[in-house]
Amino acid sequence: MNWIWQLCITNMRQRGVRTALTILGVVIGVISIVSLMAIGIGIKRELLSDMESTVNVTRIAVYGVSGGKRKDRMVTDRKLADMQAIEHVENVYPELELPAGMTYNRFDVYTPLVGVPESYLRTLSVKEGELPNPDAGKPELLMGYDVQDMFLKKGSYESYSDLYKEDEEKRNLTGRKMEKVFKEETDGVDKKDRFPIVGMLDGRDYQIYCNIDVLKQYLKRIAKNGIIPGQPTQENGENYREWIYNCAIVEVDDITHVETVMDALKDMGYQVENDKEYVDAMQKEIKIAQFLLGGIGMIALVVAVIGIGNTMTTSVYDRISEIGILRVLGCDTDDLLCLFLLESGILGGIGGLIGIVMSYGITGLCINKLAVRLLELPKGTTIAVIPLWLSSSAVVFSVILGILAGYVPARWASRWSPIRAVRSRGM
Repeated sequence: MNWIWQLCITNMRQRGVRTALTILGVVIGVISIVSLMAIGIGIKRELLSDMESTVNVTRIAVYGVSGGKRKDRMVTDRKLADMQAIEHVENVYPELELPAGMTYNRFDVYTPLVGVPESYLRTLSVKEGELPNPDAGKPELLMGYDVQDMFLKKGSYESYSDLYKEDEEKRNLTGRKMEKVFKEETDGVDKKDRFPIVGMLDGRDYQIYCNIDVLKQYLKRIAKNGIIPGQPTQENGENYREWIYNCAIVEVDDITHVETVMDALKDMGYQVENDKEYVDAMQKEIKIAQFLLGGIGMIALVVAVIGIGNTMTTSVYDRISEIGILRVLGCDTDDLLCLFLLESGILGGIGGLIGIVMSYGITGLCINKLAVRLLELPKGTTIAVIPLWLSSSAVVFSVILGILAGYVPARWASRWSPIRAVRSRGM
């Protein structure tokens, strides 16, 4: 076997220019397919990472009616207990919304104040400040950073986040206060109150949260003529005896049981929303994009494989006399087949290794740094990622394709008879 390796390497050296050009073709093909697939993988990771911060596929939002005679379809404490009893449901949290219309430092904010239980607040990731005090006399606010996109300056309608995009001190509103105006239809007198902001949430979130028990007590305290703000009324104009929640959050134990729980909630007469379908659709689109990028790169690699086949075919023609001498010396067909397949495999392997090394450099310097800067993407964004399985697969794939490309010429060379090869030499 040693003589086959030596002869293979010697032949590749003698045809140095042809060997270099063939390897170059493989390198270009590997760079193309690896870089394009790396872009697809990097974009997928960024999108899924972004969705993970805003989407929870095991969490279902349940909405009931907020008025009329269908109390059986309203979200009440008794209905929350029924939801909790559904199989595969881990937790159920009510959401009580106070219609918003708040202001902060000459900025108007039109988003509801959402009251949630203490247990739900503890599941949120707080970046600055602390959780609202459950014993506070008035609602304390826990705000998502992205709520500032909805802070609109009076007159110009510029958003707070655009004006103070680079000012972290301004964007951290912990310790500040927001003013809420309550429209009183009974006496025509507006009531104003100021709520402290005690914390800012990490990640993407467009909600302003507070403790639901504190919010309930506060709404009872400011009620006019027994009418609680934000609560639906009966036909006689009075509130219901139970709290009517705007929404309930149902957490399922596993993603595989989400659809089953959703069906059970629909049978109870509620409208449900879940992000699983959105995530599934997004992943499907990402897979299509990855397939297209891989297909484009594969074209370049196929061209390189054709180059290997061409090189090996030409090599066979040039070495007919050598084949005849080897056969006369006792070399059998399997040895000849192994000789040419080894040469084509080496061409593919060397091209694959060089291509992988250059792919790491191209993705690291050109794509992840230069492209991020030109596209003005956030620092740390990784557009292209080359996982270990991709780099190792590219090398193995290059060797296999090289061997396949050289199989036909190698098979043809191994079938030459000694007499025919010697006669061809003489011609």
